[in-house]
Amino acid sequence: MGKYANHEEFGVNAPINYREDTTSESFLNGMTAIAPPGMKPRTSRGRKFEEKTDFKASARWHHNFDLAMFGGSDIESKDYESGQLGLESKLNGIKRVPGRP
Repeated sequence: MGKYANHEEFGVNAPINYREDTTSESFLNGMTAIAPPGMKPRTSRGRKFEEKTDFKASARWHHNFDLAMFGGSDIESKDYESGQLGLESKLNGIKRVPGRP
């Protein structure tokens, strides 16, 4: 079974997890793992990465995933950011499934 019980639970939880899990540390750890021996990524790139993974980026990510997988079933409108806010406001009735342990 997958991490989320249904698509609504995915729509509420996944963008929040995306924002919380896309940190400068996770970026730098990933880049360090693929860097050539003796090289490491600049910390400034990690900060820039984290700055670009805010609410707007998570809403756009979810919108694009939703279009690709479900034809835009959750946030069809052109104003997908308000659609994402509407989904996240449902969090009280939907189980919170954190991203990383």
